[in-house]
Amino acid sequence: MFKLNSIVAYALGALAVGSSTPLMAAAWPERPIRIVVPLPAGTSPDLFARYVGQKLSTRLKQPVIIENRPGANSVIGTAVVAKASADGYTLLHATVQHVMLKPLLGKLAFDPDADFVPVATLSATELILVVPAASRFSAVTDLVAAAKARPGELNYATPGIGSPAHLAGQAFLSATGITARHIPMKGSTESVTAVAGNQVDYTITAVTNALPLIQGGKLRPLAATGPHRLELLPAVPTMREAVPPGFVYETWQTLFAPAGTPRTVVELLNTEVARILGEPDTREFFEKNGSSPRPRTLTATRDFVRDESRKAIELVKAIGATAQ
Repeated sequence: MFKLNSIVAYALGALAVGSSTPLMAAAWPERPIRIVVPLPAGTSPDLFARYVGQKLSTRLKQPVIIENRPGANSVIGTAVVAKASADGYTLLHATVQHVMLKPLLGKLAFDPDADFVPVATLSATELILVVPAASRFSAVTDLVAAAKARPGELNYATPGIGSPAHLAGQAFLSATGITARHIPMKGSTESVTAVAGNQVDYTITAVTNALPLIQGGKLRPLAATGPHRLELLPAVPTMREAVPPGFVYETWQTLFAPAGTPRTVVELLNTEVARILGEPDTREFFEKNGSSPRPRTLTATRDFVRDESRKAIELVKAIGATAQ
């Protein structure tokens, strides 16, 4: 009898242990979730992180806190998430800059590939080239002609080496065969403000960063980098229209979690984000702010990030970019 009771107790204990994982997964989340944005407040990634975070909070029935940790080309905020517990309670809202870190900077205190797991793609965003409203350039061809007449005289601002604006700027120089001086700044806000104040000749930035100054008559848009004209600014040509053959460049935003985060948690987050991105009001919000929702399955998200990492290595090699 003793042996039989022992066996039954053992079996019940094993069953309890075996069922603990799904029970734990079902309980997640039990406390607030933090999404770190490694860029300043008010930037395009911050805007979308707050929108998605609010909707995610409603779905998961827990507060979702957005924490801006800008600096060092997004390294500071990214390092915070790399060191966080792999429990799903700390996430990274990253841009294409994430896959540029290793090719550009080499040694880091973390590995952008190995220390993170992609969770969900959020959006694709084309950029826009803007000049001061009082600029002598009324079209991209004017700017290109001036740059060819006096090589290296023009300058352009970006949030820093390896930022989407810098990469798009390098693509612009390559496509047109011109040279211009790169002026790295602390963020997108500083870049567009410098252009509006006639301190630099131009910048290439997300439309959300420039739109208030365009509408306020401080900036003049010359061309967009996407495959199609912007719905917000339909009169502005694409780069391919402005300076054939031109080029196409889109940046993206993706959620990451620390490597080792339970797959059940990552799958749940991917599913919930995809549902949010599929809602009509979400699409309207994204498009109103110059982006398109890009939901993907978990497998497709990982494939996408892997492909983008490969492209990043090729791009840095092609343009010869290095950290300053």
